[in-house]
Amino acid sequence: MTFSASERQVPSLFDQAAKVFDGWTDPDSGRRVLRIHTRGQADEGQPWSTLYHQFHCFLDGGRKVLLRGRGAGSGKGERSCFMLDLTTGEVEYPFPSGYDAAEVRDGTYMASLVAKEGDGHRVILWDIRAGRELASLHSEGWTHNAINFLSDGLRALVFHYRGKPYTEPVQSRHYLLAPGEPPRMVLEADGYFCSHVVGCPTDPALYAYDRWPSPKRDVPQVIHLRTLDGQFDELMRMTAETLRPGDMWGARDHYLWTPDSKYIVSYLCPHPIELGPNFNHFTFEWWLSVTDWRTGVDLAAKYPPGRWGGHMQVSPDSRHIVCGGGPGFDKLFAVGVEGLRRGWNEHVICSYPKTVSMGKNSDPFPYPFVLPDQSGVIFNAGWPGPEHGVYLAEWPADLSGTGNV
Repeated sequence: MTFSASERQVPSLFDQAAKVFDGWTDPDSGRRVLRIHTRGQADEGQPWSTLYHQFHCFLDGGRKVLLRGRGAGSGKGERSCFMLDLTTGEVEYPFPSGYDAAEVRDGTYMASLVAKEGDGHRVILWDIRAGRELASLHSEGWTHNAINFLSDGLRALVFHYRGKPYTEPVQSRHYLLAPGEPPRMVLEADGYFCSHVVGCPTDPALYAYDRWPSPKRDVPQVIHLRTLDGQFDELMRMTAETLRPGDMWGARDHYLWTPDSKYIVSYLCPHPIELGPNFNHFTFEWWLSVTDWRTGVDLAAKYPPGRWGGHMQVSPDSRHIVCGGGPGFDKLFAVGVEGLRRGWNEHVICSYPKTVSMGKNSDPFPYPFVLPDQSGVIFNAGWPGPEHGVYLAEWPADLSGTGNV
C-alpha cells in the first residue's frame, strides 16, 4: 500500500525536536520537556533565552526560532541573536555583523535589525533570503525603543522618544518603515510615552500602543488603537463593568493580540502600587484581562497565588493563554480564553527547573512562545543557576480543539 504526501503522517515540530534534544518526562503531567540549552552547557556560562513576548520569533513554519545568547557568528563572546533549527539543532546567524535581530517574520522572511550608531541607533528592514537591507532609519538625538512588524510582514513601526518617561515631558514619534521607501512619521505625541507598539494580526493598517501620560498622572487605561493614517485613534474601550486599575502603575500595559484579532490580552492591578525601596511586583494582586477591543467587554479573573509570572503568550488558535508561574510556582500552564467567562481556570503543562526572582522588572521572565503547529511551548526557566536556559514543553493533546481547560 502506498500513501500520498497528504496522507502521510508528518511528525510534529515537538516530535522532531525530541530526536535532537534530551529531556525528561514530567512526573506530574506525564508530558515531555526538552532541554534546548542551559547555562551549564555554555562555554562561558551565557544561557540562551527567548525573545520579549510581543515579538515574533519563528521562521519556516516554526522549524527555526530566533533566540538570544552566544550563537554562531556573535564573536568576542558577546550576546547576540541567532536562528536555531529545532529539527536539527543547528545554529545560524543570517544577519549582518554588528546588528541585533529584534524580530523575524515567516512568509516574507524579513527581519528587523538594530545597531548602535553614533548618538543613537540605526534600525533596518532586512531581507534574510537575499541578504540585503530594504529600508533604514537613524535615531540620532532620540532614544530608540522598539521596531515591530505590521501583519503584512513587510512594513514595520519604529518608536523613538526624547525625555525621561513618567517623570518629565516626553516626546514620542512612530515611524513607518517600508521596503524601498523613505521613513514616514505616522504619530507625533508630546507629553506622552507611546510604547509597546503591536500591529493587529489581521489588519496591516491597524495597530495598538500604550499612551502613558508623562509626567505621570493616573489614568484608567493606556492601551490605544490607531490606524496608520491617523483617522482612527481611540483609547481601548471599557464598559461600566470593566475592571479599572488602582493607579497608573497597575494599568493594562504588557499586552498581546489574540491571533484572530478578537481580543487584547493583558493584566492589571486594581489596587494602588507603591514604588518604594522594597518594591516587588510579585506581591501585588494581579488580574488576567481579555478585552474585546471593539466593545470594551472584558473577561477578567484574579491570578491565584504564585500564578502571575510577568508576561504571557497566546496559542495560534487564539483559544489559550500560556503563562509561566511566579516564585514558588515553577510551572508552565494554559488558561482557556472563553473559560474566563466562568472565572479562573488553568491546565498545568509541565513543571520546570526552579526559577528565583528578586521581584524586579529586570529579572528574567519565562517569555513562552507556542510553536506554530501548536505541538509545544518554548520558554525560559531555571534562573540563575546552571539550569538557566531554554526549554521546550510538549503541548497537552487534551487542549487541542477546545477553548476550555
